[in-house]
Amino acid sequence: MNWHLADGLIMGAAIPAALFLFSRAVLQRYRLLRACAPAPDPITEYGTHLKEVLTIYLEQKKLFQDFKPGVMHAFIFWGFLVLSLRTVTLFGMAFYGFDFYLPGFGPETLAGQGLSLLKDGAVAIVTLMILYAMARRYLIRVPRLLNTPDALFVLLMILGLMVTDFIFEAGLRGSAPASVGHAAFLLHCLGILVFLVYIPAGKHMHILTSVFNVYLRPLHRSGRLTKLPLEDETVEVFGTPNIEHLSWKEALDLYTCTECGRCTEQCPASQTDKKLSPRDVIKKQKLFLVDDEAPRLLSGDKTKAPSKELVPDVVAAQEAWDCTTCQACEQACPLNIAHVQRLNSMRRSEVLMKGKFPPELKRVFKGMQTNGNPWGMGAEKRMDWAKGLEVPLLENNPGAEYLLYLGCNAAFDDRAQKVSRALVTLLKEQGVSFAVLGESETCCGETARRLGEEALGQELIGANVELFKELKIKKIITVCPHCYNTFKNEYPDFGGNYEVKHHTQLISELMESGKLKPGADPGGRAVIHDSCYLGRVNSVYRPSRDILKGIPGLEVVEHEKSEECGLCCGAGGGRFWLEEAEPRINHRRVKQLLETKPSVIAVSCPYCLKMLGDAVKDLGAAGVEVRDLAEIVGGALPAPKQVPL
Repeated sequence: MNWHLADGLIMGAAIPAALFLFSRAVLQRYRLLRACAPAPDPITEYGTHLKEVLTIYLEQKKLFQDFKPGVMHAFIFWGFLVLSLRTVTLFGMAFYGFDFYLPGFGPETLAGQGLSLLKDGAVAIVTLMILYAMARRYLIRVPRLLNTPDALFVLLMILGLMVTDFIFEAGLRGSAPASVGHAAFLLHCLGILVFLVYIPAGKHMHILTSVFNVYLRPLHRSGRLTKLPLEDETVEVFGTPNIEHLSWKEALDLYTCTECGRCTEQCPASQTDKKLSPRDVIKKQKLFLVDDEAPRLLSGDKTKAPSKELVPDVVAAQEAWDCTTCQACEQACPLNIAHVQRLNSMRRSEVLMKGKFPPELKRVFKGMQTNGNPWGMGAEKRMDWAKGLEVPLLENNPGAEYLLYLGCNAAFDDRAQKVSRALVTLLKEQGVSFAVLGESETCCGETARRLGEEALGQELIGANVELFKELKIKKIITVCPHCYNTFKNEYPDFGGNYEVKHHTQLISELMESGKLKPGADPGGRAVIHDSCYLGRVNSVYRPSRDILKGIPGLEVVEHEKSEECGLCCGAGGGRFWLEEAEPRINHRRVKQLLETKPSVIAVSCPYCLKMLGDAVKDLGAAGVEVRDLAEIVGGALPAPKQVPL
């Protein structure tokens, strides 16, 4: 029987209706984006962004960090790419009959036969993957997954599309009654249109937005905070006190979230039962934007007040303050959603617009403002760590190749001071041309900015940029990864452009050149803990490993949670200065590392050194030391060159 006339009438009515409803919903979402604030960073490095699309969107690279569900989602995605041609063919059949095929893809052509085979394989694979997805949600019950009606609808819809395609194909080939095949054909085509209308309304909006979100991701993630225009008197709002103060890119993140929970699963705050869940922050902001504030924002009447403040009515202030800014959420997100900048922006509005912040920070801010460091120690104590070492000062050595910038922690913390002494001794013995600022050194501004005190952070940065310009500083060695990231990625926004090296990078270069030759280790076992700001933020992983592997006799091991998947020590984002409720992040991290049975936990950050060192003591881990790479190398030098600690 020839049904294509009736099919054409049905589809002729259904397709325009579906396209109208779909377009109207998409337009509303687009208008909401336009109602938000401008995005801070224009796209310039087009090739790099295109590569992101190829690797993260098309290859689904980040999904494979969690391998089994990664395979599942990737095959569903790739399957639908194949089936997109099938969809065009099916709608053509609705108007021209079942003998319609795309030009060059008829059943008698090699291309058509190949596409048919590929299509059959795609249907089978997608069906299996959907069944696996349903098993994970409803039988295995993976904790990070939210079993909402929305999620069930999508799974059943996709499964229905695969089943109806299979039945229709069976009808065409004569292995099923023609009437059954035709019914399956209509159900399939109408199902596609229903799914099309549903997409802008549900969490599967990411089908439309993910490619744009991946392409538009800031290349430095949230490790490079945006510079607020504090001196512009026309700007009255800083941070995100209300939903429309999100940038349109941050709003696009809300549309793109699949609610997969990978961000929350990897978040150290979430893992230790804190209030913060990155997924929940995104979800709450999306619901508030789309359901509550859309009428006000789309009306264009800027005199209307928002129904709620973003903080604390939509997102609790504690959620923003729980963040360690470790970037684990962003590393885990398969679609490049920026969580950390969003949370920092809420901190900024709380501090700058309302003067609200945890009470412990009052002393920290005052110390940075009056003495140039969060300890509040006087400048005359900044060089106490260097007694007896004859450390060269820049004022006496203006021709030094490198400024060795110690940073506040390495200058004032008792434990970190030993790292400073070890590093300086090593640099002097290797003939590295360096000098320090001495009492002129002040905080780089990183801590203030991460804690939302942007005005204080910019004040510290501005003073340093002027000082460095006066001293003609071009190259900087840092002990702290946080200082490294700030000088490298944020100071250029303030006119400070320098060649920046972390001390592990320099030590690794000295070893690679053959100048630095450590002696044999007596037989220790070292496990590496990666600093978040050196690793995830700046992708510097190799130096630590090369250094340890270059020490004869030292066994080097890795925990499965290392490099991109490593857990934060708990100190980042200014959390070093805030009280933490039990269970503690640093305890969780040390428990992980102790699984490798190390004698040494090797670190490259003074914050990690302190946090993990305290956790080792708290947990009573006998026979385990936490040591910086500079100390480990110094301890392995031949006896005449041993570093005094």
